[in-house]
Amino acid sequence: MKFFKDFFIQNIKTGHTVCGDYCLCERTPVGTLYVLCDGIGSGVYANIAAIACAERIRELWLSGFSLRAAAETVASSMHRARTEDVPFSAFSTAHILPDGHFTVYSYEVSKPILVQAGGASVMSPRFYTVGYEVVGESLGQLDYGDALLLTSDGVTQAGMGHGYGFGIGEETVCKLINRSGLPPSEKLAKSIAMHCKQVSEKRFEDDTTIAFLYCREASEVNLFTGPPSKPSMDKDYAAVLQKSSGKKIVCGSTTMDIISRELDLPVETIMPRSGISSLPEYFIEGVDLAAEGAITLSQVCNVIDEPLDKLEDNTVVKQICVMLREADVINLNIGKAVNDAHENFMFKQIGVRVRRNVVDAIAQKLRFMGKLVTEKYY
Repeated sequence: MKFFKDFFIQNIKTGHTVCGDYCLCERTPVGTLYVLCDGIGSGVYANIAAIACAERIRELWLSGFSLRAAAETVASSMHRARTEDVPFSAFSTAHILPDGHFTVYSYEVSKPILVQAGGASVMSPRFYTVGYEVVGESLGQLDYGDALLLTSDGVTQAGMGHGYGFGIGEETVCKLINRSGLPPSEKLAKSIAMHCKQVSEKRFEDDTTIAFLYCREASEVNLFTGPPSKPSMDKDYAAVLQKSSGKKIVCGSTTMDIISRELDLPVETIMPRSGISSLPEYFIEGVDLAAEGAITLSQVCNVIDEPLDKLEDNTVVKQICVMLREADVINLNIGKAVNDAHENFMFKQIGVRVRRNVVDAIAQKLRFMGKLVTEKYY
């Protein structure tokens, strides 16, 4: 499975404290959306314009607009800024399908750059008019090891007035990539940013944003928790676990019983260490980690976004957190059967949430971290 990792470097215009560029990434099972916006001017006003532009594109896309329709709608609305004092933002927005095919729409911003087989080249957008504005459309495909590079004008216009008439341009950025010998990465993005600073008399004369969208093999984790709503679904539920690629986590004693029965695999108990945060761990052949359900998941939810070095070593909670944090894709397989015991007020009093609520909360936190999270109910 392909995953499109974003390596993102941003430098604020020298002398300012707020960046006028803004980026966002939205991952769904049907594709990855990336938006880079460059607000006019600099500082707070530019930042507000960029955020508003990016969020508008995202909301249009999530509400069912094609990326083309979303980009055209936003670009067309920017025409007012030509004659009125309203926020204006240039933008590049890319939609990458799960197979790597992508489309980029560019408006008043640098051309996208494609990095393939270690070589970078400037893409040639097809420009067309939308009302009174011009939008560029670029098409391509990313395979493993390839990357798409989007930048703000602070990159391509670096050096303007210092020996570069119109800035270093996209071609120079390609040369920097080709000469570096580095794969698309945060380190490469930083080296490009430092070149922009050097050619501008060691200052950033504009907000400078560099975003690589790098195609790599996804690291997957499959989490199974809760029994299905109907016993007749138990066999299919266990079969999904057996066929899943990537790491496998099972949370819940009843869930473990179903997996054990349907796959004819014994469950062995691993004694936990002593300590307030220690919970029992179990062993099932073919499963990377098995643990209790509601209590374990509630603790995971509480600390999943905390620094991992704060967690007590060798506990099931830390192991699950590490596996989820290191994964690109997390597939949540959730049984819908209700455990009446978890509705007991005592569980609420001690902070143990019901399964459906705690899984939703964990999913929300993982998406905020940039993970692709899928949910399937049984």
